[in-house]
Amino acid sequence: MSSASLFDVVAIAPQGEVRSTRVRAASADEATQQARLGGLRVLDVLPVRPASVGVRVLAALASASATTGRASLDDGQFAQELAALLDAGLGMVESLATLGAKGTSGFQRTVFRRLAETVTEGLPLSQALAREADLFPELLIAAVAAAEHTGDLPTALRRFAENQVALGALRNRFIGAAIYPAVLLTVATVVVLFLLGVVVPRFAKLIDSAPHDVPLASRMLLAWGTAVAAHPWVVATAVAAIVVAGAAFIAYGRRTRWRLIGLQGVWVVGPLIRMFRQAQFFRTAAMLVGGGIPALRAMTMCGALLTPEDQRGLDGAIVSISEGQPISAALAARGVADVVAERMLEVAGRTGKLAEAFGRIASFKESDLGRALDVAARLIEPALMIIIGLVIGGIVVLMYMPIFELAAGLQ
Repeated sequence: MSSASLFDVVAIAPQGEVRSTRVRAASADEATQQARLGGLRVLDVLPVRPASVGVRVLAALASASATTGRASLDDGQFAQELAALLDAGLGMVESLATLGAKGTSGFQRTVFRRLAETVTEGLPLSQALAREADLFPELLIAAVAAAEHTGDLPTALRRFAENQVALGALRNRFIGAAIYPAVLLTVATVVVLFLLGVVVPRFAKLIDSAPHDVPLASRMLLAWGTAVAAHPWVVATAVAAIVVAGAAFIAYGRRTRWRLIGLQGVWVVGPLIRMFRQAQFFRTAAMLVGGGIPALRAMTMCGALLTPEDQRGLDGAIVSISEGQPISAALAARGVADVVAERMLEVAGRTGKLAEAFGRIASFKESDLGRALDVAARLIEPALMIIIGLVIGGIVVLMYMPIFELAAGLQ
């Protein structure tokens, strides 16, 4: 006779609530049978694997740390999978319980269990998601709330998932174009710091006094090397302070999603960032308006996707629109819409197809951004290589000019 094992059974009680119980049985089939005898509708049966105390402690720590952020939940995947389950004929409670049963972490299972319990209480899914507002974005909650009035929730969920995929692809393309220049600048900075902080000071010790007929830049470089050799800790502290300040700036930028005032005015980079954010804005607005959300509310909700300057313009445009001005003229007057977007919105004002117009504007912005990224990559990368070569080569040449002059004097 085989020894009994523990199984976690996820099932729906006769009252409709989702339960997770632990039973002891010889097999998963026997555990399922025991649950059914108790009047439960079994959704999933998972064996409980024995673990040492250390493993349990690590698992508990991992679960606790997962609750501190949204990294364990993928909004787009959640929407796509929930839409598929609803289309398959499962009820909302059953769908949420199924997602919880397939969750890869205790954190995910807990979140889906809370959602299922809230829906079981008779509340709509939008209110269940609103109770978990720190885990699910406002855009998803608003899209679900609008779909609950129209009765087409799976379509709204799929539209949100497709929007997340499109935004993710756009974001990855933008980041991919920035990786090579960033790596190039980082390596060049390290090389220049090594030359100025290590090589030049040691070289300056070999030459006590530079010849007077060498270029002023060479004498200044040697003076720098002498100062670094005399006060190495001061220079090291200054470099460390600069590195810490740079790291703090990067952390602040990531925390604010790089929505920094004045960033869109930076040469080359600024226009690309503005174009990228406008594409996100119009793509998300198309999703919300297509889901039944009023245009003014949709644009207000998407305002955080724009740069701070464009968001201020959008706020002014929304005030003008609420006073009766057409959307096309209001957005164009504030600089949020260019000529192409203005013409498309004018047509949408006559046909009423605003969601389609927002989607087409987003497609135009994404195409323009793709071409701009290609052009920028062709121009910036060679320019960076030339500048880096000139800087490093210039340091080396200026460093050896005194040797050339000394050699000429000896001859």
